[in-house]
Amino acid sequence: MGKINQGILGAVSGTVGNVVGGSWKGINYLRVKAQHFQDAKTEGQVGQRAKFGACVALAKSLLDSIIRPIWDKKAKKMSGYNLFVKTNIGQFDENGEIIDFTKLKIAIGDLPEIKNLTVANDEQEDGGIMLSWDDNSSINGAAPSDELCILAYCEGEIAILDSIEAVRTDGMAQVTLPFGTGVDVHVYAFFENEAKTSFSNDKYAFVQV
Repeated sequence: MGKINQGILGAVSGTVGNVVGGSWKGINYLRVKAQHFQDAKTEGQVGQRAKFGACVALAKSLLDSIIRPIWDKKAKKMSGYNLFVKTNIGQFDENGEIIDFTKLKIAIGDLPEIKNLTVANDEQEDGGIMLSWDDNSSINGAAPSDELCILAYCEGEIAILDSIEAVRTDGMAQVTLPFGTGVDVHVYAFFENEAKTSFSNDKYAFVQV
C-alpha cells in the first residue's frame, strides 16, 4: 500500500494507483506506470486513448504535489486536474509520448518567473546539476524569500525537489538528481512564496548529466 503525504511537493512512497514513489537522498521521486486501454476499435481511437491516457497518468501522479496546491488556484469553472490535462494533452503523441518538453506546463501562477535560468551538469557530483538565474526580487510581486522548486523528468521518472533551500536572491543552486549519470533530464523550475500559497510559471531547461 502506498501513501501520499499531503501538501506542496509532498512525498509519495510505495504504489498509489499507477504511480510508484520513493525517496533517494532526501529527494522525492515518482515513476508512472503505463496505462492500457483494450476497448478502442480504430487506429485513431487507439492513438487518442494513448494520448489522453498518458496525459491523465501524468496528471494523476502530480495530483497532490503539483495540481491541487498550484493548478486548483488558477482553474475557473473546472478542477485544476482538468485544467492541467486540457493545457498539456497537446504535448503528447498517439503513442503516449511527450513530443515537446518545452511546451509542457508544470506550474502556473502569478509570481514573477525565474529570470534567465540556466542549468548545467555539475562535473563534481554524479547526477548533480547547477542552476543559475538573475535576482529579480526587486520587481513588483516578487520577494527575496521566494523559494525555488524543481520538477525533473528523465525517461519516464519524475523527481520533485522540495528541500533545495534556495531563494530568489541566491541566484544559484546545486542539487543532485536520482537518475544516475549519462542521461538526459528535462528540468522545470519555479518559485513559491514563503507561505506556499502563490507560485510562478515554470521555466524549462534541458541538461545531460
